[in-house]
This record gives sequence, C-alpha cells and structure tokens, in this order.
Amino acid sequence: MTEYGGYRNPYPRAQKREPCGCSITPLPANPVVAMLYVPMQTDTAMFDEMKAFDCGTLFKVLNKPFAGKCCR
Repeated sequence: MTEYGGYRNPYPRAQKREPCGCSITPLPANPVVAMLYVPMQTDTAMFDEMKAFDCGTLFKVLNKPFAGKCCR
C-alpha cells in the first residue's frame, strides 16, 4: 500500500507490464450494475390539487419546505 498524507491507498498504481496478448478485463462479461430496493409507501395522506401544486408534491410526508437558514 502507498502512503498519501497519512492515508493509505489500498490500490497503488500497478507496474507497467508488456501486453501478453490475452483479453483479461477487470469486469465480468455481463456485470450487474445495481440492485434497487424501494419500500412500499404506507402513508397515503394527500393534499388537494391546488395545495399539491403550490407545494410541488401530492403527498404530505414529502413536503419539505426550504427554511432558508445558513449553517454558520
């Protein structure tokens, strides 16, 4: 492992090698990119149409208005 400012890099640069003519790649032929988990929505309380249009969301639990405060 290589040291970088107190941090250890677990993937140091590999030594340059001469090409051997083989076709080895770091990824499999058919990789799975990602798996998704989306739980079912249980709270179905909704705004009426005009309030939903004003808030930008139909569901009350998703209404997160911007407070406009700074982090100082």
